[in-house]
Amino acid sequence: MYSQFVLDEFSLNDVKGGNGSWKNKFGLQLGAKYYNAFKVKDLMLQAEYNAVRPYTYSHNSIILNYAHNNQPMAHLWGANFRELVLIGRYRKDRVFGEAKLIAGIRGFDINNSTDNFNYGGNIYRDEVDRPFDSGVKIGQGIKTNTINASVQAGYLINPASNLKVFANISYRNFNPEAETMSVLNNSIVWFNFGIRTDLFNWYFDL
Repeated sequence: MYSQFVLDEFSLNDVKGGNGSWKNKFGLQLGAKYYNAFKVKDLMLQAEYNAVRPYTYSHNSIILNYAHNNQPMAHLWGANFRELVLIGRYRKDRVFGEAKLIAGIRGFDINNSTDNFNYGGNIYRDEVDRPFDSGVKIGQGIKTNTINASVQAGYLINPASNLKVFANISYRNFNPEAETMSVLNNSIVWFNFGIRTDLFNWYFDL
């Protein structure tokens, strides 16, 4: 089992107030990995839950946010989201397979002529532009349901070079409650297959 917790800003009075203050900026990760699951050799199952409140990782001075080289350092979704990750991997001799599901709720800025407030998901925006100070909750703004699922299977041709053939099917769905110029409803399914190799394995964290 593993977990992480980040406290970006702490105001005891606001925490005790219980009114959903924007100052309650924190993120949480809880996860578990189950190796040789159910006594099946080389079956690995993983479940992970992530939640980050609005305005976490941001700052009233953009250069002090949790980012580097225009990339978020904590999570690709920035803040203002909940996410569930489920992964299953199995290997039998040279045959391998993987199934993955990532489902989450995100909150996006509206960004139109009447509402240009910062709802707390974009860590590059000034948190001073928030629409309210209390009642802040995950998914505020344009609430968007996101699903990213994939299934992959393959065969290991050469163990010495990790040469593999594989096939993969992926599904992605992005479903906002309202559409804007930058937040669009879309869904896509695609297939791919190929040959790949991992010539070097630098992963020694055993």
